[in-house]
Amino acid sequence: MEVFLRVVTSFPTVVYSVLLLVVTVHWLLSAMGILELDALDGLLPDDIGTDGLHGAHGAHGSHGSHGDHGSFGGFLMKFGLHGVPVMVVFTIIAIVGWSFCFLVDLHVISAMPEGIGAMLAGIATMIGGLLLSIPVARMVLTPVRRLLRRYEPVTQRPLLGRYAEVRSPEITQTHGTAWVDDGGAGLILQVRCDVSGRFVRGDRVVLIEYLDEQNAYRVTSPAEFEEI
Repeated sequence: MEVFLRVVTSFPTVVYSVLLLVVTVHWLLSAMGILELDALDGLLPDDIGTDGLHGAHGAHGSHGSHGDHGSFGGFLMKFGLHGVPVMVVFTIIAIVGWSFCFLVDLHVISAMPEGIGAMLAGIATMIGGLLLSIPVARMVLTPVRRLLRRYEPVTQRPLLGRYAEVRSPEITQTHGTAWVDDGGAGLILQVRCDVSGRFVRGDRVVLIEYLDEQNAYRVTSPAEFEEI
């Protein structure tokens, strides 16, 4: 155990240990419903991240804040890491990079005398972990991306007027998810509300407007919908 702790907290493994810790905390918070699954997907343009399954909608968001991440999105697309949530990409990179650095550090770098040689070996190992994780991530994500596209709804506009159940902790002007019974496994949709916090998990809402630029739906209460 002492050797394990020494390796995971020493350079270069510690770099990937921190990344692995971040993605682990993210998935734990998401599993507990504290953090929405799409909370960090905003780092990518709509046609690169989760909303990449709806590329037509992402085209409307190419200006503004999305443009700030064009280079990052282009990097992911260049290496075939687009079309899935960004945290999935980071998770694979963290796991592969950490495993590679841990093994090299344990069996090679630890046996080297301290000095410039060990430092250069650590830097090379850290870079090698990244270079190895990219093709591995591409191989893993290719079938996942195809599966997501296969189950992509052809159109969501006919869902207007349908009742849904809030699944996220709350619905705000920028975040929120709700479940709609489509007669099968159901659909998880992005939803928005003009008044943040008005609807919370478990509330019933009605889809009243499709927000094309956000690939989301504006919702209202069943009572207000019946008065329309």
